[in-house]
Amino acid sequence: MHRSTAMSFKTRRAFLAAAVAITALAGGAMKASAEDVVIGLIPKFTSDPYFVAADKGAQEAAKELGYTVEFNGPVDANVATQSDIIDKFVRRRVTAIAVSANDPTALAPALKRARDAGIKTLTWDADVTPDARSVFLNQATFEGMGRTFVDMMVRSAGTSEGDFLIVTAVLTSPNQNRWIEELKKYAAEKYPKMNFPAILPGDEDLEKSKNVTLNYLQANPETKGVIAVTGIATPGVIEAVKQLDMVDKVAVTGLGVPSLIRTYLKDGSLKEAALWSPIDIGYGAIYLAKAEIDGTLDPKSGSVDAGRLGKLKFISDDTVLLGDPFIFTKDNVDQFDF
Repeated sequence: MHRSTAMSFKTRRAFLAAAVAITALAGGAMKASAEDVVIGLIPKFTSDPYFVAADKGAQEAAKELGYTVEFNGPVDANVATQSDIIDKFVRRRVTAIAVSANDPTALAPALKRARDAGIKTLTWDADVTPDARSVFLNQATFEGMGRTFVDMMVRSAGTSEGDFLIVTAVLTSPNQNRWIEELKKYAAEKYPKMNFPAILPGDEDLEKSKNVTLNYLQANPETKGVIAVTGIATPGVIEAVKQLDMVDKVAVTGLGVPSLIRTYLKDGSLKEAALWSPIDIGYGAIYLAKAEIDGTLDPKSGSVDAGRLGKLKFISDDTVLLGDPFIFTKDNVDQFDF
């Protein structure tokens, strides 16, 4: 009787200890003091000035909040490496993981493992399937980016008729695919004679973006313009157009990082390019992580406090908007140093 009772007590105590441990694992991040908070910030790849600037903003937010932000990602746009880095952060038991995804579904299992380990998960810049994260910080609406790309091209090319090439990052990139979907939809409604016969991946590599554009334009010299929906591709596309001496025949527009496009805006081979502040999106991602860690992330409130950015608005139950795209021209590009 006594032994049975003792065993029962030990069993209950073990069960209670396990329950407490699980609760601590799941909720510990929320209760952690600021100096204990570690956020893993994962870009699509680390060699892009855009993501370097995003880290600058993230570190700014981390300093304000007293957090530690560890910036780690693949050298190139490699999905498997991103997944491995997520798993490393899981083993480290970081407080939160914020990722810009190279693939919406391939990264979901790793993020789910992180979430199951009690780590907060969110995405910024490029999303994953919603069941693998709590919130997505979208730099601009997909519809807004689609309209911006098309309208910039029509202004740059001086026409809305003919064939236009699209150069993307990787074919699985979630944000680029949504922008392409929306730009095609908008063009079909407003400019029905605007055609997009090809979408070519530059694999987030300037030289490859140049080569795929070069080969395509040599085979299709009647192309009216090229839309680069990733910032690292834009200078490569322009170099291809220049090499073929087609600057006055083939317009180029798309995403643009000021440090990469300043020369082209100045020499007229690029008239307009759009972006948002990568510093701000990195900064905002950390404040979204803070809200998730604190347990204050509430779509019903309509917004999230984001430090110097003010209140960022929810545009759906699980998506927060950074703001409208900004268009760079030769007249304003010198105002930006990233």
